[in-house]
Amino acid sequence: MFLISTMLSFVYLICAIFININWINDIACYFGYFLSIYIVLFIALIPGFIYLFMLISLLWNKKEKKTNNKKEEDVTILIPMYNAEKSIQETIESIKKQKYCGNVYVTIIDDGSTDGSLKLLKSMNLGPEITILELEHKGKAYALNEGLKHVKTEYTITVDSDTTLHPLAVRNIMHQLLNSNKKTVATAGCLFVKNAKKSFITKLQEWDYTLGIFGVKLYQGNYNSTLVAQGAFSAYKTKILKQIGGWQNCVGEDIVLTWELLSKGYETNFAKNAIAFTEVPETFQKLGHQRKRWARSMIEAFKRVKIITSKNLNFKSKFLMCLNVFFPFIDLALLIFIPLGLILLAFGNQLLIGWLTLLVIFLGMLLCLVIEIKRKNMLREMECKLERRSILAFIFYVLLYAFILAPYCLIGYISELINSKKEW
Repeated sequence: MFLISTMLSFVYLICAIFININWINDIACYFGYFLSIYIVLFIALIPGFIYLFMLISLLWNKKEKKTNNKKEEDVTILIPMYNAEKSIQETIESIKKQKYCGNVYVTIIDDGSTDGSLKLLKSMNLGPEITILELEHKGKAYALNEGLKHVKTEYTITVDSDTTLHPLAVRNIMHQLLNSNKKTVATAGCLFVKNAKKSFITKLQEWDYTLGIFGVKLYQGNYNSTLVAQGAFSAYKTKILKQIGGWQNCVGEDIVLTWELLSKGYETNFAKNAIAFTEVPETFQKLGHQRKRWARSMIEAFKRVKIITSKNLNFKSKFLMCLNVFFPFIDLALLIFIPLGLILLAFGNQLLIGWLTLLVIFLGMLLCLVIEIKRKNMLREMECKLERRSILAFIFYVLLYAFILAPYCLIGYISELINSKKEW
């Protein structure tokens, strides 16, 4: 499947280059050959290549073999908490409702909360399987590592304090991890938006999580190369976590951890039916800050983990990792040349918005359709119904979402490259 997806995508890329040589020459008359190649490459050729690769990977996906474990292994859930008074009770209650036969132990690590989180927890009837660690405020990575020291089970799950789990979430994520090959040491859960109805910004992110993030993890999981086992909900083999020293103290501790695992020759996958709901930013300012942090995290991970040059990294993971290198250049092209192309188009000049650009949009829409079908099929199997999403938000998501976030992503990339002060 990987070989076929790659070959067909490269055939598309080569054909597109030859067909659009005249387009490159036309643009070069105004901007020179360096910029013309950059524009065509990153607003049409590379996005088209990525879309087609994802599309074929998802369409060619083999049917999963039904496997059943005789035993559901004991697991410890680590919940790092900082000022989570409004959400922590719902998170704990969702864990208590899990339909899982193995023992589920919970360690809540309070990272020096200054609100009423601790007081609320102590007033609840938590039970003997839930323990609380009280720490000074030193960050999420430190809290997770302190919690990891107390884990005695073979498997560890991390859950954010604002995340709630579907009743089958633990069973499904553990089923995926336990039935994977021996090299698989981490499984990412499936995140959807919990506070989608709060604002138009959260409605936009609802589409991002159900189409963008879900789709990316779905195709990467097919190759056992999920590039981010997110801290909000993922499962790990405890022994391996302890061997690599847990989480590093950085902006994107979950990205760095995942890349460390991949660089050592391990594999990671995705449990599409292990559903959790997480809170997302409710204002544009907070969303921009989050995406700036995510972008910075990717550059930070490249600096901390020599993953591209790792001899242990398998070829599939290395290929998917290389695609990440293009994102800063695509974001820059989106920010500058797409608006310029639209302005020229308004005056009847199709210099920057050619037929190939329209083809890329078509591939993107087709990819969204395939992802949506797979998501709906999964939810039907789970007998899980989500509220109807906003059509207006979908239109904005398709037309403007990537463009309006591109500046924040670029700031994040540059901030990490020049080592500016980190902000969480």
